[in-house]
Amino acid sequence: MFEDRTYKRCYCLGPLYHQRGPHKGEPVFNEDGTHKTGELGASCPKLGVRGHGVWYFFLLLAAPDKPEPIRFRRGGFRTQDDAVEECKKVWEQHNAGLDVTVKETVAAWLERWADNKKNVAASTIQKYREHIQLHIVPFIGHIDRKDLRKHHLEAMFKGINDRNTTAVIHREYVALLAEDCEAKRLRWREGSKADRPVLRASWHEARELLASERRKLRRVTDVPTQYKIRATLSTALSDAYDAEEVTKNWASLIKISKRQVKPMLWTPARVARWRETGEIPGKVMVWTPQLTGQFLDTYEDDDLYDLWHFMALRGPRRGEVCALPWTEIDLEAMTVCISRQVISIANALVGADPKAGSERVISIDSEAQQNLAERRTRQLTQRVKAGAAWTDTGLVWTQENGEGYHPDYLTRRFRRLVELADLPPVTLHGLRHGAACIAHRGGAKPKAVQEQLGHSSYQITMDTYTNIFEEEQRELAEAALNVVPRAGRPATLPAPQPAAAPVPVPAPAESPELRPAGGGRLTALRRARQRKAQNADAGAAPTPAPDRAAEPLPA
Repeated sequence: MFEDRTYKRCYCLGPLYHQRGPHKGEPVFNEDGTHKTGELGASCPKLGVRGHGVWYFFLLLAAPDKPEPIRFRRGGFRTQDDAVEECKKVWEQHNAGLDVTVKETVAAWLERWADNKKNVAASTIQKYREHIQLHIVPFIGHIDRKDLRKHHLEAMFKGINDRNTTAVIHREYVALLAEDCEAKRLRWREGSKADRPVLRASWHEARELLASERRKLRRVTDVPTQYKIRATLSTALSDAYDAEEVTKNWASLIKISKRQVKPMLWTPARVARWRETGEIPGKVMVWTPQLTGQFLDTYEDDDLYDLWHFMALRGPRRGEVCALPWTEIDLEAMTVCISRQVISIANALVGADPKAGSERVISIDSEAQQNLAERRTRQLTQRVKAGAAWTDTGLVWTQENGEGYHPDYLTRRFRRLVELADLPPVTLHGLRHGAACIAHRGGAKPKAVQEQLGHSSYQITMDTYTNIFEEEQRELAEAALNVVPRAGRPATLPAPQPAAAPVPVPAPAESPELRPAGGGRLTALRRARQRKAQNADAGAAPTPAPDRAAEPLPA
């Protein structure tokens, strides 16, 4: 049963006296016989004065590995009520199975959890650490793990949104500084020779201020990233709950405003607006098939044309492309097996398994088959030319010395090629979105698109990775128009499908007649009736039945 035990003490210095035992009240002496001095603690005569000293509490807690209960003490409270409240909280935590004798901050706990987390990919651990260091620890890292509650997490996400507001305002300020810097540069270039020294100094001052403020730019933590931060906390709290280190998974109670980022197509109107103002209408943009074909036509002679072609039409991830070996390609069967990927951890490439459920076999088209065959021939020529400098990695897409490409290099090169082709901007991952849209427009079933992209469910594929092209939108709109009859224009409904012929159902087999209870008398009666019927058909006199058959039937 809970019983709060509180007491008051202070840190005043003075002569010490025995507080218990046979020498209670007698002075405490040093070895040399002088009166010993120290903290008076609970024996300070001033403790009755209001505001003097602090309150403590202690509890006797059962320890699983010790026969005797341990004495748990905590103090520093301003009032006795504060001490009693904390005492109750510690008692509830102890009854919930928590080890209240261990004091561990959220920062230390999450660091320990990330170090000991097993059975997940190295890239996942890296993301966990990124969320912990950049978003979680700055807001709630100082809180004791056992004291973590829902309101702490709500305050953390509120702080993240406030930080986003500050980052957006600062980004607009830097944009104004860039315009001012450019205006001062033009004034310097167009100014008179006498005014140029002053104008040049003004321009240099604006340029230094712009460079200084640009170094302070911070990325905005968008809603998808906040979902991932909550998922990291939820995973850590779930593991801590299983280990009886917390009382509840508080992250599961946090609600984040759902604002899914839907990919947008570069329609002709949007392309025209972009060329006029440079405005990009959405965060994730996708090329139409026409723009994809224009990009491939422009860089048909590029050394990585076969890679761009494969990514644009089949949609693999960049890490999967960089780790693809020749042993996973069957040109005769026209298939590619995705079984590995490379990830960047601390600027170092690490081989890893694909994401959960992403191991798959992708079919390729005839043009991709020809591209890969030419890639193999060209790679053999490079190998002979490099000689001893060749690094045998066994990869499909390699540099001149045989080493593979870094995924970041592919991202930078693709962005540069898009700029040189004067095409509306998309990211390298945008090709993956486009591949899903092309497959969907080509008539692929949702399940087939899901397997092509390596998703765990086709709902993710259809909700996020597919868009309806303008041609399909027009077809759907015309189909809806034709359903509604108007004056002078009857409704044009789709031709009804002929009903399928009914499948003949075999007649049920005649079940054998059940023999009722009644013994031999019923059997004899049935046989007599059969003989009478046979004789009537033959024109003969009926044969008399045995006497026992004429007996009345039993009830």
